[in-house]
Amino acid sequence: MRAMRRKLTLVLLLVATAAHADFREFLRISVDPSIQAKLRRAAEASLKQFPNLKADDLAITLVDLTQPILARGDYHGDAPFYPASVIKIFFMSDIFLRKKFDVPDVPRAMREMIGVSDNDATAYILDILAGTEPGPDLQGKDLQRFIEKRRSINQDFARLGYDISAMCKPWSFGPYGRDLQVLGPNRENRNRLTSNATASLITWIARRHAPDSEVMLDFLFRPLNPTRPEEDQVKEFIGEALPAGAKEWSKAGWTSEVRHDVAYLEFPDKRKIVLAIYTRGQAADTKMIPAIARNVFAEFGIAAAPPAPATAASGR
Repeated sequence: MRAMRRKLTLVLLLVATAAHADFREFLRISVDPSIQAKLRRAAEASLKQFPNLKADDLAITLVDLTQPILARGDYHGDAPFYPASVIKIFFMSDIFLRKKFDVPDVPRAMREMIGVSDNDATAYILDILAGTEPGPDLQGKDLQRFIEKRRSINQDFARLGYDISAMCKPWSFGPYGRDLQVLGPNRENRNRLTSNATASLITWIARRHAPDSEVMLDFLFRPLNPTRPEEDQVKEFIGEALPAGAKEWSKAGWTSEVRHDVAYLEFPDKRKIVLAIYTRGQAADTKMIPAIARNVFAEFGIAAAPPAPATAASGR
């Protein structure tokens, strides 16, 4: 009886641990030296291919989900980057952590935020999470209360072991008023992620360990031949490099400064990986993310689709 109770306690602990998208769990995944070496070679090949891209402005993380025992590796995986719209997967996750998916218009806003990377929808989601509202400048204690409400999102993820900043809205032309103030005098509160943190969150969603993972995967799914151009976060990103028959769940982000993508990928040969690519300083180069993905795939013996012609990029 005592042995049975111990076994039941262990099972419950494992279930409780798995139920959280905990960055500390990611850190417990073994770093595989062969994955590290392959990512380093892929990064070196990418830097030669794009000589204006500096080594410090490239980060790659890969998690191999193919086997029951996970393995991972990274290249500059802990380097901080402005995440652009990739931050939206953290806002999405926090909606479910706070059990706010049933708030009016949240499901519609979530689909637009992730599906077409809409910034208006994201602003609504962020204000729902923080209990804030846009408006003119605030002063004194009112401003501090506003900032602390926004900082509560960071605290949600700090409790899960993440060192990130997710307290500011992505903008097309702003920010304005108190949303500008929340950045801080030196932009110290600006959104901040790493490729490791991003890969960690997508890993726990892909493994159905995060709350409401199936709903989030539905938002993240990317048909490789999207029916509407505005839904296209495949072309010019990791999805462009995928072979026929692959499946992708992803979120891209890009501005005039950065260009990123993170994806959970399933290949026809049954391999499953999470791949996060962060770049800075060459955001207008639409060939770059697919080329880096192809270099990674080549190191892992994964067939890739041939390069597509480049087109002009717009900010998100």
